[in-house]
Amino acid sequence: MNKSMKPEELVHRIVNREIGRRDFNRILAGAGLASVAMPLLSHRSAAADVNLTVYDWTGYEDPSLHPEFSAKYGAEPEFALFGDEEEALTKMRGGYNVDVSHPCSANIQRWRDAGVIHPIDTARIPRWNNILPQLRGINGFEKDGEVWAMPWDWGYSVIAYNPELLPSDNPDFNMMVDPAAKGRVAMNSQFDVAIMVAGVIGGFPDLFNPTESEIEKLPGLWRQMLDNSRILWTDRSEVEQAFASGEVAIGYLWSDSINTLRGQGIPIEVVPPNLTWACGYALNTDAPGSEDQAYEFLDALLDPAAGKVLIEWGYGHSNRESFDVADPAAVAALGMGDIDEFFANGRFFDVVNRDNRDRLIAMWSEAQAGQ
Repeated sequence: MNKSMKPEELVHRIVNREIGRRDFNRILAGAGLASVAMPLLSHRSAAADVNLTVYDWTGYEDPSLHPEFSAKYGAEPEFALFGDEEEALTKMRGGYNVDVSHPCSANIQRWRDAGVIHPIDTARIPRWNNILPQLRGINGFEKDGEVWAMPWDWGYSVIAYNPELLPSDNPDFNMMVDPAAKGRVAMNSQFDVAIMVAGVIGGFPDLFNPTESEIEKLPGLWRQMLDNSRILWTDRSEVEQAFASGEVAIGYLWSDSINTLRGQGIPIEVVPPNLTWACGYALNTDAPGSEDQAYEFLDALLDPAAGKVLIEWGYGHSNRESFDVADPAAVAALGMGDIDEFFANGRFFDVVNRDNRDRLIAMWSEAQAGQ
């Protein structure tokens, strides 16, 4: 985002949802506020019968995402907002107690191992069986026969290219390291993105748990991507501007950027596979509030009316029925008209083996330093 954005403009864009949670968090980080958990002021009603605290990403405190809960109690849960999952985990490890929290699949294992969440009794969630089976089966949500988080929001990112600037008869991820794309690539700086993209290029069967021989190939693949890169981006607006100006011809994009660019008349083609992420809601250990209300809140999140809102924001919802009531144009724009086909053509972000994670992060940092 533009660092010179005036406060009143920022407020306007947040209220009108022109800024998503990722961009909002980057603005906070730029102001030195990323490590501050932000309680939502004046959000809970004075009603005394609501006893629930939800620790969540910015933007998800919207009552339209849990309408049944709001209607029953005439009040909202208490919301505390975090900037990223590492920040949230650190705070909870330090003794910050909440009732419900919102991790993503690649981090659920770390939250479980830290003891800050406990298993969910799915029999207490009436809509549980409406959850897409592809999401329930993602590594992290279930472990050793127990459910550690309820799948809820999901989406994807992609490698995409401008065919007018970089024609290809057989587009694939190898275009990111093709000499023909030198100086015209937009790569993302995140480690999880780097290991996933390199793994697809290298043909690794398990993208997030490479073998020792595959690990030895990673620095070379990363150097090729970085040598080809015009930008190594952290801000969505940066990469969108680079595509719009013709500065880059191929790169890593979030799904909503595809429609943004196409809306500007920029020809954008997606290279399979989709890189899919999923997040969900967990029940916290030592929760101070009402367990019954926590389960009611989880089921309210699965309401198709809530899913309709989430889909029209630009994200997938875990209840398949939500896609039947959402705006068909919004579903089509997300490329989610055929859910089964979507998941069949995607690769999920996953957990990096803890024995290798620190080593691989250091290798990615070294590759960037040598760019």
